[in-house]
Amino acid sequence: MSPGVVRLLTVFALVATALALPGAGTTPASTAQAADLRYFDAGNIISDAVFFDGLAMDRGAVQTFLSTKGAACVAGEMPCLKDYRQNTADQSGDAYCSTYRGAANETAASILVKIGAACRVNPRVLLVLLQKEQGLVTGTRPSATRYTKATGFACPDTSACNPAFSGFVSQVYFAARQFQRYAAGVAGSYRAGRDNKVHYHPDLTRCGSSMVYISNKATAGLYSYTPYQPNAAALAAGYREGDSCSSYGNRNFWNYFTDWFGSTQSQGGGAIYLRYQEAGGADGPLGAPATTFVCGLTGGGCFQQFARGAIYWSPRTGAHVVTDSIRHRWGLLRWETGTLGYPTSDTWCGLAGGACFQQFQGGSLYATSPTATAYLVRGGIRDRWAAEGYENGTLGFPTSDENCGLPGGGCFSEFQKGSIYWSPRTEAQVVLPDIRTGWATVGYEGGALGYPTNSTRCGLAESGCFQRFQGGMVHHTPATGSQVTRGVFRTRWSDLGSANGILGYPTDAEYCGLRSGGCFQTFENGSLYRSSSTGPHAVTGEVLEGWAARRYEAGPLGYPVGDTYCGLTGGGCFQPFQGGYLYWTADTGAHLVRGGIFERWGAHGWEGGRLGYPTSDEYCGLARGGCFETFTGGSIYYTPATGAHSVSGVIMDAWASQGYETGRWGYPKSEPRKTATGLAQVFTGGTATYTAATGEVTFR
Repeated sequence: MSPGVVRLLTVFALVATALALPGAGTTPASTAQAADLRYFDAGNIISDAVFFDGLAMDRGAVQTFLSTKGAACVAGEMPCLKDYRQNTADQSGDAYCSTYRGAANETAASILVKIGAACRVNPRVLLVLLQKEQGLVTGTRPSATRYTKATGFACPDTSACNPAFSGFVSQVYFAARQFQRYAAGVAGSYRAGRDNKVHYHPDLTRCGSSMVYISNKATAGLYSYTPYQPNAAALAAGYREGDSCSSYGNRNFWNYFTDWFGSTQSQGGGAIYLRYQEAGGADGPLGAPATTFVCGLTGGGCFQQFARGAIYWSPRTGAHVVTDSIRHRWGLLRWETGTLGYPTSDTWCGLAGGACFQQFQGGSLYATSPTATAYLVRGGIRDRWAAEGYENGTLGFPTSDENCGLPGGGCFSEFQKGSIYWSPRTEAQVVLPDIRTGWATVGYEGGALGYPTNSTRCGLAESGCFQRFQGGMVHHTPATGSQVTRGVFRTRWSDLGSANGILGYPTDAEYCGLRSGGCFQTFENGSLYRSSSTGPHAVTGEVLEGWAARRYEAGPLGYPVGDTYCGLTGGGCFQPFQGGYLYWTADTGAHLVRGGIFERWGAHGWEGGRLGYPTSDEYCGLARGGCFETFTGGSIYYTPATGAHSVSGVIMDAWASQGYETGRWGYPKSEPRKTATGLAQVFTGGTATYTAATGEVTFR
C-alpha cells in the first residue's frame, strides 16, 4: 500500500487545524491553444456552479480525457496518469466530504471521479489542479515527486511539503476537501461577496496589490489556495512568462479550464444566484445557503439547497424555488429524473386556506397546507380538473396521486369531493361519490360499465344525478340511491322517457336467473322484464300488482310481450303477456283473459263492447273440459266441443236457474241473436228463446 493511502486513513484529524497555503504555481509548458485572457475576471475566475459540480464527469469520460491529453506520455519513475493505478482504502465522511469507498487497483480516473462526487468538486477542476501544479495530465516521464505533491496541497513556497499529505490519493482528496472548508468559511483568508486585497506576487512590497470584489466562493477558494492574481503582463503573456511581478497559478487555472472544457461560468449557477437574491437572499424565506451550486443533473440542470428549501434550474425551465411539503413529495417522485421533471414555477402557498401548489414539466403538485402531503395531478386529469375550477370547483383538492395501470391504459385521481377517471378512448371524466357507489357495484372500469364517457351531471328531477359509461348508465337520487342501467333495459327505459317517463328512477340493480333466461329490474313506478324470447317490457301500477298476484313470470301469464298501457275506456289498463292479457279498472281490479274466451270477448269489442271489463279470471275445471269468465256485461263459456260463447241478461238468468252447464240446457253453442220477437241462443240441449213482449224465456 502506498504512503498516500496510509495517510488517507490515519491523518484525517490533522486537517482540522489551519493548513499552510500552497504556492503561487509555476509557468506550465504551452500544451493547449491559448484561451483569450481578455475575458479573465479576477473577481470571478470560475462560478460556484461549475467548480462545485461534483457530477460533471463520469469515469469513462475522465479516462478518455487522460488518454487523449496524455497520448505522448512515456512512463518514467512513475506511470503516466492515464495508466496510474493504486489500491485505495475507505475514508469516513464528514461535514465537507461524504464517505469514500476504497477499492483494489483503482485507476486515476476512478479516484478523481469518486473524490469529486464525495467532496462535491468538479472532476474537471481536479484535472486542472493536477496540471497547473505538476503537469501530470500532459507531462511525460513523471517522477515520484510529481505524485507525492500532485495538487500542491500543504506545500508552501517557503518550506517543504507536509509529509502527512503526500501521495496521489491524499493530495487529491484533501485538496478537494480543503475547497469545501474554504466555502464553509472555516479556512482561507478570502471571502466571497466583498472586496478583498489580493497581491500580484510574493514580493509584496515591490509588486503591490489591488482590491478585488470576489463574487463567489469558488473564486475565494482559489485565492485561498493560491493567493495571487495575475498582473497585466501575465495576462498579456498567455501561457508564457510575464514580468518579474507576474504570478501564474490562477491565470493558468483559468487558461487550462477554458482550453480544455470551455467557459468557467455556469448559466445555471448565475440564474440560481439571481433567483435567490430576488427571493430575499439569506433574509428571505429560503434562509442561508446549505450547499454550494450542484450541477450535472439530467438535462444540464443545477440546484442549490438552503435552510428552508431549494432552487432548481435547467436550460428549458429556468430557476424556481421549491419548498415545504411540495419539495418533499417531489423528492419521493425522484426529483427531476422522475415523472414531474423540473419545476416551471415557484412553490406558491397563497391558495384558499393557505394551500400550496407548484407546476412542473410533467404535472403539478398540490397540498392543502405547507405541511400537508402534496399530490400529483397531470395530463388529461389535470386539464379536466382545471375545467371544473381547480380546487375552487366541484372537486376540491386532490387526495391522491394519479394512479395508472387500469384496464385499457386508464388512470384516475381522487379529490376531496369526487374522482376523475381517464382512458385513451374516453378521455378524462368527473365521477362524483354517489355515482361512483353505483359504478362500484359492477366492478368499476373493469366491470360491465367500463369507463365513464361523460362527467357526472346533476339537476334532474328529485335531486337526481346521472352519468353515462361505455356499457350503461348510473343514476342517483336521495330516495333511490345509486343504480345501474345497461343493455336492453337501459335502451327500453330510455325509450320510455327514462326518469321522466312512466317508470321513474331505477330502485335496484338488474337481476337475472329467472326461468327461460329471464331478467328484471325494478323502478319507482314499475319494473322491466325480459326473457330470452320476449325482449324488455315495462309492467307498472295495478297491472304489476295483478301479475304479481298470479306469480309473475312463473304463473299462467308468463313474461310480458308488451308494455302496460292505460287510457282505455273508464280509466282502464291492460298488458299482453305470453299466456294472455291482464286488464284492470278501479272497479273490477286486474283480471286475466286468454285463449278462446279472449277471442270471443274481442269479437264483442273488448272492454268497449257490451260485455265490458272482466270481473274474474278464467275459471276451468267445469264438466267436459269447460271454462268460463265473468264480465261486467255477462260471461263467456268455453268447451273444446262448443268453442267460446257469451251468455248475458235474461237468458243468462234463465240458464242459471236451470243449473248452468250442468243442467239440461248444457253449454251455449252460439252467440245470442236477435229475432222478430226478442232473442234466441242455441245450447247443447236445445234453444233458449226470449220474448220481449212477455219477458219469458222458453227452452225447446
